[in-house]
Amino acid sequence: MFRALERPVNVAAILIAAVAVAFGIASWRLGFWTDDGPGPGLLPFVTVCFLFPILFLIVREKFDDEERFKASPLAAIILLCVYAATLPYLGFLIPTVALIVAWTTLFERQNVLRGIVLSGFLVACGWVIFVYLLRVPMPLLPVW
Repeated sequence: MFRALERPVNVAAILIAAVAVAFGIASWRLGFWTDDGPGPGLLPFVTVCFLFPILFLIVREKFDDEERFKASPLAAIILLCVYAATLPYLGFLIPTVALIVAWTTLFERQNVLRGIVLSGFLVACGWVIFVYLLRVPMPLLPVW
């Protein structure tokens, strides 16, 4: 009945199309331009302009032998969603260190010590970039 949903590539294309349409509607509602310059809807519209060519490439590409389903992309998405959900409550330091250590040990198969060293370096770089260079206030630790 739904032959288009038999291939995971088609399901991904449908999801990308839904995200692109949602971004397009949101960008139209926000407005592309204001009197002072670019409006808040311009960036989502640019995202839509990038998503539709990607959608075209996904649908157009032919796969002779379908790869079997791998759980690692799904686990990565879940890990990033957990990171995004905990970031406002736990500050920048704890979720970012946990994300990088989990990513390096689960997906990259590195040892935990290497993940801790890498997370310390990346958190320090992110802190310097956002707080000192861009002057964006960011809570390092939980603020309760």
